[in-house]
Amino acid sequence: MSAVYDKLLLPSEVAAILRVTKRTLWNWERRGILVPIRLPTGQKRYRREDVEGLFEKSKLRSYDRNGLGN
Repeated sequence: MSAVYDKLLLPSEVAAILRVTKRTLWNWERRGILVPIRLPTGQKRYRREDVEGLFEKSKLRSYDRNGLGN
């Protein structure tokens, strides 16, 4: 398998990492928050770096929300 495919995550993996439902991923896709790529078979995959970036943003928001970022 190519290195490109090694950096792609399944929707179920992304949902588990971000602790959201697959429905939330679908909503984020519609809103342009986290857009998957489509394989030639039509299946969705998410770029690992996109997911990690969103995860880091969510950690920072949580940090600020709890009054720890001041």
